[in-house]
Amino acid sequence: MPNFSHSIEVSKPPSEVFPWLLEQDKVPQWTSDLERYDVDGPLGVGTRVTQKLTVAGGIALDMEITEYSPPSGAATAFETNGVKVTSAYILAENGGGTRLTQTLDAQASGFTAKMLIPIVQGRLEGKLKEDLERLKGLLEG
Repeated sequence: MPNFSHSIEVSKPPSEVFPWLLEQDKVPQWTSDLERYDVDGPLGVGTRVTQKLTVAGGIALDMEITEYSPPSGAATAFETNGVKVTSAYILAENGGGTRLTQTLDAQASGFTAKMLIPIVQGRLEGKLKEDLERLKGLLEG
């Protein structure tokens, strides 16, 4: 999967946007198809996060926080069905507000995984864009 990136402009400073990206009480408010979101311990590098999504009959993603630099960025990684996925959030101050960019990179390790990526890519990119727009709406409410 080619690297995917989507940015939004939010009228709040990075310090007010950053907590919404990983905190257990905030993520479910803006993430579609999310059934459960559990954080195993205090947020930081190495913390495990489990997301249970209702798509495709229910998917549980066991993620690890691989970068945690409030309020400028965070990253997570997980592997599912032979695909290693890394996702990053980059926050940049922008005239009193924030430019929030989410990137996603998926690397397939086998033939089946390589065949699966084009099938889910468009839907996943659409979901991520919609989720970021929902987050913007919540923050600017």
